[in-house]
Amino acid sequence: MTAGDADVLIVGGGPTGLLAACELLRRGVRVRIVDRALEPTKVPKALSLWPRVRDILTDLGVGEEVRRLSVPVHAFRYFSDRRPVASLTFTEDLAARQLPQYETERILTERLHALGGKVERGVRLLCLDGVDFSGRIEPGGTVTAVLEHGDGAVERFRVPFVIGADGAGSAVRGQLGIGFEGTTYEMAFALIDTHIDGHLPPDEIAYYQSLSGTLVVVPQPGGVFRFLSLMPGGGTLSREGMQEIIDTYGPRGVRITQPVWETVFRVHARRAGEFRRGRVFLAGDAAHIHSPAGGQGMNNGLQDAQNIAWKLAAVLQGRSPVSLLDTYGTERTEATRRIVRDTDLHTRALTARTPRRAAVRDTAFTLLDRSSAAARLYAPVMAGRRLAYAPERDTQHPSSRRCRMRGRLPGAPGPGAVFPREAALALGTAGPDADPTAWTLLLRPPAEDARWVTETGHIAARWPQLRVLWRGSGAAERQGICRRPGYYLIRPDGHIAAHGHAGDLDRLEAELGFQLIPGAR
Repeated sequence: MTAGDADVLIVGGGPTGLLAACELLRRGVRVRIVDRALEPTKVPKALSLWPRVRDILTDLGVGEEVRRLSVPVHAFRYFSDRRPVASLTFTEDLAARQLPQYETERILTERLHALGGKVERGVRLLCLDGVDFSGRIEPGGTVTAVLEHGDGAVERFRVPFVIGADGAGSAVRGQLGIGFEGTTYEMAFALIDTHIDGHLPPDEIAYYQSLSGTLVVVPQPGGVFRFLSLMPGGGTLSREGMQEIIDTYGPRGVRITQPVWETVFRVHARRAGEFRRGRVFLAGDAAHIHSPAGGQGMNNGLQDAQNIAWKLAAVLQGRSPVSLLDTYGTERTEATRRIVRDTDLHTRALTARTPRRAAVRDTAFTLLDRSSAAARLYAPVMAGRRLAYAPERDTQHPSSRRCRMRGRLPGAPGPGAVFPREAALALGTAGPDADPTAWTLLLRPPAEDARWVTETGHIAARWPQLRVLWRGSGAAERQGICRRPGYYLIRPDGHIAAHGHAGDLDRLEAELGFQLIPGAR
């Protein structure tokens, strides 16, 4: 029996587990991370890193390394029987960057080591004891993880919290008895990452659709391209077979030369029935898997990691009540539901196999292309710029109904949304040098109202962990922040916890009481 040298045990050393460990360590939380694999992955797997996740990596201090090694994707091109039907272009601030998963894991592992952590490999979770299935989190409680080491030794490890980031076949999820609900697509897919002869745009993802099949072409660093195809008849697909698909309805004049990885897989759309049981949490593929269409899978897992890490740190260090942990499942379940829905629609559109469905799809893509709606509405969603957690309490909103309605517009920085990045960087609430534990109270006082300033000062004094900033004009206004006197309460992960106007200080006090413990620093 061992205990006492960690506050959180993370099971799984992939991208989600690594990021969760880094986020906890940089907030001063003791972490132990184990993985049953003897060595890190050496295959590319997931590629896309969208802007919202790159913001998280930038705040962690690895954003420049990611940018240096990755390649951007500035457009999605859609073809039907080789005929162009639509294109979706991405400005630099909305563009994904492609980086093989093993590189993402390497970068996160190096950051983990710099923060004083390490991955214990060849360690397998056998079972969890002491899980409170009622969901309560009592003071001083622990969970016992039974771990088997590579030499056969079995260890019982007591720890306050566990994060299961151990993939689609999660042992943690199995121990909790949580279902993995959803479907498996009937079709199978083949994938080949390869060097080529011929020319392909190095910054575009191309979707070649026909009644005979679907081919997706994705650029990678180093002149490698991924060819992803629906497998004919659900059988196996050789390199020669992939070349035949390229020649039949893919890009002309392109030949496979030096494959670096190939695999066959089925696509699932599944989500755990719950993301938490007592002191145990699920994140990443252990909590959800879905179609690779749009490249959202790893991004969703990394956002799970950030969400649960800052909340665990706040509770463990006495800055927030334990009820804050209830919001993890609520927020991330809804975000996952939207992603599963969107990727399912994308997948079904790309795999249409009847003339009628293909015609409907092509017409829809063409209309979106001509209306520019895709660039204005869909691209920010893909980029993660529209991620917002639905407010749960009336006190998160201003009392003004007009401002509430305005906050529901797509991309509006209202409660639950991410505070605009440019403004956050200008204010120092985001970036590698920002305090990762800080809550920010951003104030704009009414003109010549000293009493309001005094009152807000008294409120802030009850919660000394608050960083109080006074807002003038500038980047915040340019990005849609409310111009009326009042406040924004911003969480450590950059999401807006609450917004109100000058007359809403009672609402502010209520929200601070829900989110934070008075007197805690």
